[in-house]
Amino acid sequence: MAKQKNEDIISSLTGTSLRIFVYAVKKGKDIGVRETQRDLGLKTASHAQYHLQRLEQLGLLGRTKNNKFYLDTQYENLRSLKLGILTEIYIFRGWLIPSLGIFSGFLVSSAVLAILFHFYISELACLILSVVAFLIGGGYAAFRSVQIVKSFKQTDD
Repeated sequence: MAKQKNEDIISSLTGTSLRIFVYAVKKGKDIGVRETQRDLGLKTASHAQYHLQRLEQLGLLGRTKNNKFYLDTQYENLRSLKLGILTEIYIFRGWLIPSLGIFSGFLVSSAVLAILFHFYISELACLILSVVAFLIGGGYAAFRSVQIVKSFKQTDD
C-alpha cells in the first residue's frame, strides 16, 4: 500500500474511527479501550479496540506498554482537522470549532449589529458596518474557494 499523506489519512476517516480520533485529540492524553467505549457510548469494548487498532495501523495513534493509546507526536499540537472539502475544524483548548460555524457566526452577529446601528445610531453607521462585513465575508469566501480549487488541482496531479 502506498503511503498516504497525513492530511489524506485524516480526511479519509469516517464514522467511529473519526469519532475516536477526535476524542483522542480532545483528551490530549493516553486513552484506554474501556474508557473510550464508555465515553463515546460504544456497545462493546472490542468495537472500541478495533477502531483504536485501526488508527494505530494508520499511524495516527501509538500504544504504550500497558495497552493505552496516545496521539502520535506529530498530532499532539494539532490545531485543525480537514475532514473533506468544505469541513475544516479548528481545535482550541479541547473545543472543536467548525470553520463554517465561525463564518456564519460572524455573518449573523454582523446582521444583528447592522440592525441595531440602523435603529439606535445612524443609517450611515449601518451602511458602513454592512459594507465592511460584506467585504470581510466575501474575502473569506474567496480565500476558501481558492483553497478548495487548489486542493482539487493537487489531487489531480
